[in-house]
Amino acid sequence: MTNDPYEYRDAPMDELPDEVLEEAAIWQARLRDVAAGEVAGRQVRAEFGRWLLMDTRHRQAFAEMEALWGALEEPVEQWLAELETGARSRASRWSSLAMTACLVLAAFLGVGWQQDWLAQWQGDYVTAVGETAAIELEDGSRIALNTDSALAIDFGPEARRVRLIRGEAWFNVSSADPRPFIVVTDPGSVTVTGTRFNVRLAGEVAIASLDEGQVVLRAADVAEDKPVVLAPGWQSVLASDFISPPEAFDRTAITAWRRGQAVFYNTPLAEVVATLNRYRPGRIVVVGETLNQLRVSGVFAVDDPDAALNVIANTLPIQQTRLTDYLVLIR
Repeated sequence: MTNDPYEYRDAPMDELPDEVLEEAAIWQARLRDVAAGEVAGRQVRAEFGRWLLMDTRHRQAFAEMEALWGALEEPVEQWLAELETGARSRASRWSSLAMTACLVLAAFLGVGWQQDWLAQWQGDYVTAVGETAAIELEDGSRIALNTDSALAIDFGPEARRVRLIRGEAWFNVSSADPRPFIVVTDPGSVTVTGTRFNVRLAGEVAIASLDEGQVVLRAADVAEDKPVVLAPGWQSVLASDFISPPEAFDRTAITAWRRGQAVFYNTPLAEVVATLNRYRPGRIVVVGETLNQLRVSGVFAVDDPDAALNVIANTLPIQQTRLTDYLVLIR
């Protein structure tokens, strides 16, 4: 063993200390403004290469931070090859890396990634992360708006329309008004006259769950009129080009958010984390596909998602690394 500070050490990779992950994120930030052909850029890249060689954990940490953002366009092995051959990276690769670095910096600065400014501008009613709202409409209908959600009201002479722009809402529709009540989403619409139901947007789909009455579902991009009618206790997934067959749902779990709870029964960790992310600023990220399939059961208070995460971490074979209050890695 020599005293060379850049001597390669074959360190164990079972666990990555927080400081190593932080160093990897800092290197992404340092690399964002340099170009491969510039003198300053070559110097930074050389320093980065020496940092990679200092410890095998550095390579793993940088690879994990890159993969974390879906931007592993330049594997660590490419960096090591460049140290040996002196090859130059293409500028287009660096523009992608710069974008990734900006995202990492945004996390460390506490920027809330769940903020959707378009929804803020379009919505008549908007809730922030961790906030809910009770709404009473002019026709006597009532809406409960869940966390990080937005909707717009458009009542006309022929129909009562509500557009769910983001998030989740519980509808208790008044039957005293004869006009149809239509909840519009990007994937499709839910039409009723008087009933109780829940609609949640999840990515490119909407999940409609009926508690009482009857609803008619229509997909947005299906030309022929092939609606699906739901009966109480049944739900369907509504996509722009199809509607899933109705299936029974657990009313306790669907309405738990109205009681300030999240209920999971043998639920994949990926889905649980996605739910917790709706109730806290920043982002919890699961690193590794195998962990996504771990199962979680329990009832958790949504007003303290970090406490729920601590319980889950103490129950499952996982570790959580808090880079900041806004960025938590599950490994």
